[in-house]
Amino acid sequence: MKRLAAKTIMAVAAAVLLLTGCAAKDDVKLARQVVTQLAQGRYSVRKLIDWENFKALDKNVGADYKALPNDKEKEGYQRSFIDGFKRGFVDQGAKVNAFYNWRFLAKVDPTLNIVAANVHDDKFLLLVAIKHAGRTRKVVELKIIQILDPQKFREMEQGFAK
Repeated sequence: MKRLAAKTIMAVAAAVLLLTGCAAKDDVKLARQVVTQLAQGRYSVRKLIDWENFKALDKNVGADYKALPNDKEKEGYQRSFIDGFKRGFVDQGAKVNAFYNWRFLAKVDPTLNIVAANVHDDKFLLLVAIKHAGRTRKVVELKIIQILDPQKFREMEQGFAK
């Protein structure tokens, strides 16, 4: 009986570890998908964004979105944001493959994970915050930070909760 209980506990622990790893990989895939589709101006990406709480490059998009009076206005805002993101991306001469080394960076809390991608020879980092609500995952923030000391950042990154 003890042997069966030990095997059950080990199986559950292995499943939890496996699923946690899968969730991290899924978050990386989702982050990459959202950034790629925004850069391409694909309107279907709207379903992957938590518009009510969304922040993009230090702008509180969610506050503007929530202030809109009806669904038609909100849909127009989503379309306008996605079109504007693509235009800004193209105007800067940016390419999606400029983002590299996509990885799970940190678990902020049980419902919020951060994915990172390097930009411009490790001088900048794109951060994508993904909120989990049950089985639903949506992007809640896009942010770019400058890395002043890549070595110090790598050391700090190793200490993040995974």
